[in-house]
Amino acid sequence: MEKKSNILQKVKKVKGTRDLLGNEIILHNHIIAKFQKLCNSLNFSQISTPILEYIQIFTKSLGLSSDIVSKEMYNFEDQGKEQLVLRPEGTAAIARAIITNSIENDLNKFFYHGPMFRRERPQSGRLRQFHQVGIEYVGANNILSDLEVIIVAEEFLKDLKIRKKLVLEINSLGNEISRKKYNESLKNYLQENFSHLSDLSKERLKKNPLRVLDSKEENDIKIVQNSPNIIDFLDYESKSMFEDLINGLEKLSINYNINRYLVRGLDYYNHSAFEYVTEEKKSQNTVLAGGRYNQLFASIGGKDISGVGWAAGVERIEMQMNDLKTRDDKVCFFSTNKELDLEVLKIIADLKINSSLKIHFINSGNFKKKFSKANKIGATGSFILGEDEWKLKKITWKDFSTGVQELVELGNIDKFLNKKFFE
Repeated sequence: MEKKSNILQKVKKVKGTRDLLGNEIILHNHIIAKFQKLCNSLNFSQISTPILEYIQIFTKSLGLSSDIVSKEMYNFEDQGKEQLVLRPEGTAAIARAIITNSIENDLNKFFYHGPMFRRERPQSGRLRQFHQVGIEYVGANNILSDLEVIIVAEEFLKDLKIRKKLVLEINSLGNEISRKKYNESLKNYLQENFSHLSDLSKERLKKNPLRVLDSKEENDIKIVQNSPNIIDFLDYESKSMFEDLINGLEKLSINYNINRYLVRGLDYYNHSAFEYVTEEKKSQNTVLAGGRYNQLFASIGGKDISGVGWAAGVERIEMQMNDLKTRDDKVCFFSTNKELDLEVLKIIADLKINSSLKIHFINSGNFKKKFSKANKIGATGSFILGEDEWKLKKITWKDFSTGVQELVELGNIDKFLNKKFFE
């Protein structure tokens, strides 16, 4: 008889997700902190919506033909027979929150960050649980608000030192009337070339011809190059808004490229659309994307108000920041014998130093093992409290990089650390 194995199978994480720890979470938090600080300084208020929403919030706003709704959403029926979804994007959820909380008449400037969920084929820069930061400017229907959110994007990417790696691409999707005329012309053109389109583009043509412009298939790209240009179909209102956007970018000395193939897979977008993309020719090269939405609120039962905003993928930002050296200063404290451990703990409790400095108390092992642990966690140095030092109300500092030791007054530890690490 075969012997049954007593070894349990190692548990795995869900495909397309990742654990954040070590340097990865330090970088993640660094990006979020930069974003929050900037948004607070520009008078954007933070908002946080639930991860769970009713499915109708997204089927009505994003459109049944969008990839998110048709094949990517994590939707399910709960025990109460409610049709729920794990939040796939932030804008529609925030629109729902504005309607629910009856603040549609206010001029709202919001920022948010958090996890989003889409069941896509996992690859570099595309996860099933991913994180976004984003802003929404709701209630102002003029091009100045479009320019303001682009300025926030510019400053954010500059703060992260990645703006020079990216290209700002812009386009106009026009208003509903212009877009309808363009859709008809584009559909007719693509029908003439139907047999040469990829299978995915053939499917998109049936539901939303605009999505074919976004194809990354080489043959589709060749066909699209000779397709009608949406700019030629803009009516007076749409053309004026696009010209004002371009003039504003010129006035603000913001570099941009007009990309007539830039579209949105979500039904609620119109007029301005923009993306910050890498110069690498790969499918997942968009770092930050946004635009104007003047039909979103009405589509989910709200008032007919407008908005403009953007969202950026935290994981894709991280991919542009591989060369960032995040500061990770660690300082250990330990005693030469266990009778002094409580005194060490009290010293740590009384510290008032910069929160970016990590303090680690080592309270187990002999003297040699404590040193070994301090080195293992990558400490810059250690404070060591022995009986002789305690009698003198002092503590020994040992710098691991130089090997130098010095005595520090117990009352001056804060001053010593601030001078060593932050001056």
